[in-house]
This record gives sequence, structure tokens and C-alpha cells, in this order.
Amino acid sequence: MKRLFRLSIFAAILTSNAFAQQNEPNYTASSLSEVYESIDGNKLIKKMISAKHEFNKKHGSKPVSLSDLPVPQHIFNRNKLTLITFDGLDYLIQNNRVLAIKGLNLPDDALILITEKLTFLDQVQFDYNQKINLVYTNGESKVQNIRNLDKWYLLTLRILSSTVNDIAALIKRHDTSSLTANLIKMPIPNIDVINIPGSTKPIIKLVN
Repeated sequence: MKRLFRLSIFAAILTSNAFAQQNEPNYTASSLSEVYESIDGNKLIKKMISAKHEFNKKHGSKPVSLSDLPVPQHIFNRNKLTLITFDGLDYLIQNNRVLAIKGLNLPDDALILITEKLTFLDQVQFDYNQKINLVYTNGESKVQNIRNLDKWYLLTLRILSSTVNDIAALIKRHDTSSLTANLIKMPIPNIDVINIPGSTKPIIKLVN
């Protein structure tokens, strides 16, 4: 029953994203000349993980000033057209959506599935980072709370990293006609819902 509850949460999030995207115009990779920024996604995730480790090494659970807190950042939710590279694939993204992958003619349903998987994990890691900062700023620097949130934040980034790696492997192994079916078969993260002291709403927890 608990597993079904977790899956229903994930399905509800994905359904909401898919509905929103169905009402948006189609895009292609032909507008690369309009790209505002190019980012190495693998390096960005490693940098975010490293920054968290460095912060923990320096501050631990001690009180910190607001200026010392790491600023939460989205990887995919960008207002301007951005090219972000993961495992050799160049994702053209804007407004939290994968518009195209450079050099590939992917069907819309495949792009929607890729968008859902990546933006879901991106939002989860962003929320964890916000909640970690909230624990510090509320003066509730409870060691166990911080350790748990840090663990889930870092785990989410690692799951995101492995997910883009899996997507790259699928694209290399399958043609566009079978790609969507194989994307659907990708494992769904193990999801739970937790309440964080000082937070007005529960957040999603990914676990091994």
C-alpha cells in the first residue's frame, strides 16, 4: 500500500507536468543560434555536490549567517534558452522543459518523458536545499535534521546524475521508434513524504 501511495504521488506530479506541456508549442534544435548559455551539466552537478561537502566541512551544524548559506539553484528551470550537456548529449532547455536534444529527431512523447524525469528530480534537490537553509535560519540546527536533509539532497543529485546517464545509454541503444517505450520502463524513484519542522508543507523524500 505504501508503495502504491508513493507511485501515485509520482504519477500525479508527472501528469500535471505533461498536461502543461501538451498546451505548449513544439520546438526543434534549429534555433541553436539563439542559445543564451551553454553549461556542462555533469560538472555542474559535481560542483553542487562538492559545494555541499565543503559547506558541511566548514560549518557542520553550527549557526551560520545568511550570507554563508548556499543559494538553492535549479539545473533545468531557466528562463532563457540554454544548452546543457550531460554524458555527450546536448539538451536544449527553457522554462523547465527539454525542447530538443541536439542532433536527434526525438518524438514529442519522448521529450515529455525526459522532461518529467529530469525536472522532477531537479525540483526535489532544489526543495531540499531550501529546507536545509530553513533549518539553519530558524535557529533549529538539529544535527539529525541537517544530516538527513543533506543526505537526501546529495542522494537526489546522484540519482539525477545516474538518470541522465541512463537516458544517454537508452538513446544510444534504441532508435526513436522504441525510445519512448524504454523511457517508460525506467525505474521510478522510491518516494516518500516527510514533514520538516518549520515548514508549512511536506516535501518529497527519495530513498535507496
